[in-house]
Amino acid sequence: MMKNGVPLLRVLIVDDEPYIRKGLKALIDWEAEGYYIAGEASDGKNAIQLLKQNEYDLIITDIMMPDMDGMELIHYVNNHKLSTARFVLLSGFYDFQYAKTAIQCGCCDYILKPIQKDELLTTIRKIVEEFHRNAGIEKMTKAYEKAYLDRHLLAIIWGKYDCINLSYVQERILHTNGIAYIHCELSLNDERFVILSEDSRRAQQRKLYNYTTLLLKDYSNHIVFNIMKHTECYDIGIIYCSNMANETGLTQQEWLNRLVKELSERVGYEVIACMGNMVQSFRLLSESFREALMIRSFRFCKKNEGRTSRFCKRDSDVQVVQSASFKKQLDELLHVIEINDKVKIKVMAKNFYRSIMSKDFDPEAVNSNVQYLLYRLLGLGYNQDADIDQEEIMQYIRETVYTSNGENENEQKFQQFVLEYSDYLAQLRQNSDKGILDKIEDDIQQNYADNISLKSLSEKYYINSAYLGQIFKKKRGCTFKDYLNNVRVHKAAELLLYSDKKMYEIAIDVGYKNQEYFINKFEEVYGDTPTRFRRKNLHINKVT
Repeated sequence: MMKNGVPLLRVLIVDDEPYIRKGLKALIDWEAEGYYIAGEASDGKNAIQLLKQNEYDLIITDIMMPDMDGMELIHYVNNHKLSTARFVLLSGFYDFQYAKTAIQCGCCDYILKPIQKDELLTTIRKIVEEFHRNAGIEKMTKAYEKAYLDRHLLAIIWGKYDCINLSYVQERILHTNGIAYIHCELSLNDERFVILSEDSRRAQQRKLYNYTTLLLKDYSNHIVFNIMKHTECYDIGIIYCSNMANETGLTQQEWLNRLVKELSERVGYEVIACMGNMVQSFRLLSESFREALMIRSFRFCKKNEGRTSRFCKRDSDVQVVQSASFKKQLDELLHVIEINDKVKIKVMAKNFYRSIMSKDFDPEAVNSNVQYLLYRLLGLGYNQDADIDQEEIMQYIRETVYTSNGENENEQKFQQFVLEYSDYLAQLRQNSDKGILDKIEDDIQQNYADNISLKSLSEKYYINSAYLGQIFKKKRGCTFKDYLNNVRVHKAAELLLYSDKKMYEIAIDVGYKNQEYFINKFEEVYGDTPTRFRRKNLHINKVT
């Protein structure tokens, strides 16, 4: 039972005289004091039966009772670790030795009969105060322990762990029969969520974490808050173990679907989840993590994607690799892409495309093979630079491959994509921007109000768009999109202070067609809406 959001303490009254039990219940307003009477027993033996079936926080028991008296009850409970409840002893006579023994046995107090209301109130108020104080300390201790566990888990998830991290996590996280990483986030495809302010989005992210903890109950240690650390990613991580699905009698996919459905309903916004492969130890968890992120990236390339996606293990999925000859053909194509052999790329890309589009492959198999190819291409990029932003690469793939009018890409389009991606890998190996970033930044400063994009700048400066996104992230510590927004917002702030233009005019002048989006971005940078910013800073001569 709850009162004002605070759980009431459960009381068990043990006395062989019914009128004493009845009188105790009526003597005070138990709920007003933070308690409720959860059970009654006529002697110690009956009390033990109740204690085996229910939990109590406070036991008020008479000392002198038939069969099993109060002192025997206390000894039994303590010796058998039956309950952690506090005791209050009732007695018709005062005996110092009894009181001393009672305190040593763990009783919090000793009350004489006939019971006085003031004495009872003093006793139970002291107990409830101590109980809440201890509960607060316990809650804080658990929070510190969870934060410490999360630090070790993050090191393992990111693949930057040592033996101390492994030992600590293995002792606290269930991992028998394998584990897998599940990336779970609030979807940026949900327009209701996108229009929220940054603070509101983060609040919903915290709500997602809390509801997941509530749903997974005994597996709350398996949940980590905010893994990605991206500006626009509102995620949690779940360390999945097979027991989670087994205990519900569901398959892995059914369990994941149900979890995401319940989370979406409770949070009120669309939730998506991407699951990596099962691995046999924490040493390999980072691989499952990377696979989950690759699946996350693929989602934005595929149309009508559902809320959950799982990584299909390529060695066992017949639709991904249908024959040894097909696998050989794919490996050869990947090799010439990696070494940037343009002549062989053209020939092998054409042959590979014709193979996957042949009548021998059903549409589902074609889709699986294309997704597997993208996974392998993304892996080539990761091998060149472990810090690459997969989202930038998939954005490039999305713009390059998935822009035709038909359902399938034509042979020439596919061939061109493979050639360009090979050039991108070559640029990654060179790992040099050759001063191009300075030129591009100057361009942005001059033309921030125009319809600027990574694609338009990459075409203008003859540089691969995915690679341009990577060097922006490395050199400036933010994505191209964030950099452009910061430039535009800063220019908007100057106009707010040094011009009489209306807010919607300023939004258009700096490149924003959507006024609400402009307000949200401005708030993220300056912590105020444009209107409040102008009002508060009219006396300032320059923008900081």
